[in-house]
Amino acid sequence: MRPKSAATLDAKWKSRPWHHRPSGASGEPHPRNDLNLRLRRVLSWLGRAEKDYKAGDCDAAFIFYWIAFNAMYGQLGTSSVDDIYERDRRRDYFDRIVAFADAESAIYDTIWSALRDDIERMLENRYVYEPYWRHHNNPAEDRDWEQRFDSARERATDAIRRTRTKDVLRELFFRLNTLRNQLLHGGATWNSSVNRNQVEPGARIMASLVPHLVEVMIDHPYDWGAPRYPVVRKSGVQSGWTGGE
Repeated sequence: MRPKSAATLDAKWKSRPWHHRPSGASGEPHPRNDLNLRLRRVLSWLGRAEKDYKAGDCDAAFIFYWIAFNAMYGQLGTSSVDDIYERDRRRDYFDRIVAFADAESAIYDTIWSALRDDIERMLENRYVYEPYWRHHNNPAEDRDWEQRFDSARERATDAIRRTRTKDVLRELFFRLNTLRNQLLHGGATWNSSVNRNQVEPGARIMASLVPHLVEVMIDHPYDWGAPRYPVVRKSGVQSGWTGGE
């Protein structure tokens, strides 16, 4: 299934009655207001990611796709950004996403038909497996990284065969998160020939999956949680959405 563009998703979102008529009193927190805020942020970054992806800048595209993805699941209530916390939030998010049968079907079809080769490349690439780097930088750590690497790859491959979509997503985004860390923390050179085998498939995966995740949230406008950084008005009133642009 071909992913929808940011413009198409934006039009779909704005066609929903809850886009123009947010629930609750002005400034009062409400799940639909929170969702509107999330979608506004997500679609802004998704549009920018598309431009870089079409221009062939996979490094920038991956970063902007990741920001859009982060905007979908980041939660209010903690300022923690450590990898364990983020992994748990992603796990919870994927569990909710694939609970919708239509969403799981669309995402799995994408994984199976459009992304299987790229996903297999990521699963076979040690340079996006964080335990490898921990061992590389300190040989006393993660000495069993190779066995764990092989086991994780086999589990993910088996999950693809058995249509266990959330298990595929969990392992895949564990690898993509390592790539995210490399890029955002200055662990890579822009447009480097060294890491094209990670960055290019990573960008293609994000370009295909992120729009599907956005559409699930539009189609299922439930309580996706309050964003970690809500809008704060000068008056001191906090509000996730004003109903306008």
